[in-house]
Amino acid sequence: MRGIRAVPVPRAGIAQPAPIKSPNQNLEVQMKTKSKNTRVTIVVLAVLALATAALVPAFAGAKSSGKTLTLKKSGETTLKLDKGTAAALTSLGVTVAPISPSTAGSKGVKFPITGGKVNSKTLAGNIKHSGGLRLSAGATVVDLKNFTINIDSKPDLVATVGKDRVSILSLDLSKLKNTSSGKNIKLGGVKGSLTKAAADALNAAFGVTAFKKGLVLGVASVNAKVK
Repeated sequence: MRGIRAVPVPRAGIAQPAPIKSPNQNLEVQMKTKSKNTRVTIVVLAVLALATAALVPAFAGAKSSGKTLTLKKSGETTLKLDKGTAAALTSLGVTVAPISPSTAGSKGVKFPITGGKVNSKTLAGNIKHSGGLRLSAGATVVDLKNFTINIDSKPDLVATVGKDRVSILSLDLSKLKNTSSGKNIKLGGVKGSLTKAAADALNAAFGVTAFKKGLVLGVASVNAKVK
């Protein structure tokens, strides 16, 4: 992960699990050291951006005659954390919580959509969000904020890591469910998986080897509105 240097963080009483085996995932890490306490800042963009990429199931980089649609500051992208990944985080002693204005509920974590632009035919473009996720274990804290879903031939989710913007998730649209109508864009079934850089950064941050490229973070859905 270019521009990010992860440093092993001492963990007291946290057992290291066997490598996690799952088909998709994404994340990022940056670290700050304050006195004797180590603070890790990770930004995972897009977790929610995953669903947005679903907007372009057939996009292959070809030119389109469609119009550019501007998204309202309305709606949200919801990420439902993969059960296997959730169990792995728990075994590591890592807790996950939403960063305001994101909220957590029975359907997952919701990330407010703040804007973006997509093509009326291919939906190629981007979807921006506020809020994020906070992962913590003892003195180690990982913040994943301000996700952006980039919709193109290789859809991904980008997040702010410290002062950098990094691609942390690869988006799988093979099981995309598109129920959009009128000025409402509704997508579901988009899987977000870790990139190698994200997996390496997380392993370094938490002092483990459990995170692997392709580990599924979760499935996302998008509910956006066009101006």
